[in-house]
Formats: sequence, structure tokens, C-alpha cells
Amino acid sequence: MNKYSTIIFDLFDTIVNFNFSHLPSIELKGLRSRTTSKEVYEVFTRYYPEIGFADFYDPFIESYRQFQEMKLKEYREFPNRERFKLMLSKMDLREIKNRDQLLEDMVLAHMNGLASCIELPENNKKTLEYIKSKGYRLAIVSNFDYAPTAYMLLERFNIKNLFEEIVISEEVGWRKPNHIIFETAVNKLQIRPRDALFVGDNFDADVVGSKALGMDAAWINRKNRPENDLNPTPDYIINNLPELKNFI
Repeated sequence: MNKYSTIIFDLFDTIVNFNFSHLPSIELKGLRSRTTSKEVYEVFTRYYPEIGFADFYDPFIESYRQFQEMKLKEYREFPNRERFKLMLSKMDLREIKNRDQLLEDMVLAHMNGLASCIELPENNKKTLEYIKSKGYRLAIVSNFDYAPTAYMLLERFNIKNLFEEIVISEEVGWRKPNHIIFETAVNKLQIRPRDALFVGDNFDADVVGSKALGMDAAWINRKNRPENDLNPTPDYIINNLPELKNFI
């Protein structure tokens, strides 16, 4: 791997992992799930105390589904605030003067809930430090619709200083696998695509996107997806981030 000057990483479920067991469990209509709905509803009910949780929950879930569909159409990124604007539009609500503050408060409640689910395995941190010690430049390209939370997590885990550039989709307006977000990182680093190895767990976003720009790709096959007939073919296939050290 001496041909690379730079290793670019996906962030979520590559460096840090989601553990949704940290979210409170809710049961509604006979179904049990873990979401940030309770945290967001606690904020919402300060503004609309007359609305019960059951009437809140369906627009909460449906707005998330439609928000994801919006993103997948052209791999555009939208700020998380747009999801909650969509949610409010689905509800027959009285007008309030401080609607913008409600939106901001719901975003923060949702993001704080998600942040509580994020874990950094110690071996992942050691792997990053090891790769850095070998003289590679490190960067991040992440799909995430609220950049402040991504930066906060990197600070919380004391790894932000390891990365020369951090590119978050909310700030770019485009999501992986769209070429623009990869080009943004390459341009910031002032390198050629072939100088970088991209490392990520999402085949369609990370492997397809980086290979289309001319990068090599290391795919973390965390879910044991069948590895035959992959198109494009990853240059390396690993089961977890520490295995990357085998190629350094």
C-alpha cells in the first residue's frame, strides 16, 4: 500500500458504530421499537401540549421515510431541519410565533439521541493512530445531515486531530456515492484520486462512489454480504477496521 499517500474513511459504522440499544424503547399499536421519538416529542409537547404521542408518532416516522427518499433521488443532502419541517407540514397545527425555535430544538433533541448511541471501539482508535504513525494522511468523507454532531463526536472521542480534512455531506449538499463529495475531499487534500484509498462499510455509497472517481477502495463487509459478483470489485475486503493494518 505504499502507493497511497492518503487514507480516506467513512465515519459511521466504519470508525464509530451505532448501538441503538441506548435509545429508549417505545411500544405503539403493538409494535416495539427504539427511536429518538420520545426525546423529540418531549420538545414538541412544550409547544403543542394538546397533541398526544400517538398523533405525533406517525408523522414523525413518515417524515423520516420521505426524507430518506428525497436524499436517494439524486444523492442530494438536505439539512436535518428539513425533515422536521416536513413532519410539521403533515400535522394540523395551530400557528406559533417561535416555529423556527421549535425546529431547532427538535433537531438538537434528535441528534443528541443519536449521539448517545455512538461508540468508538478502542481497537478502531488504535488502528487510526497506527496508520497515522506510518506517515499516511488521514481524512473523512461522511454522509450525515447535521455536521455539528459529527464534529462533536470526533472531539468527544479525541480523534478529530488525526484527520487532515473532514468532509460532511450536509456542508457539501451532496451525498456519497455522488462524485461531488469525493471530489471535494480530493480537492481539499490537493491529491489525485489514485493517491487515496477509501475505506467504508457501505458498498453502494463507499465502494461504488470512490471507485467511480478513480480511487481504490477497502470494503468493510460487516454484514457478511456475499462477495461474489460485486461490481465494482473492491481492492480489499475486510471484516472490521483493525484488519486494515494487515495491508499497511
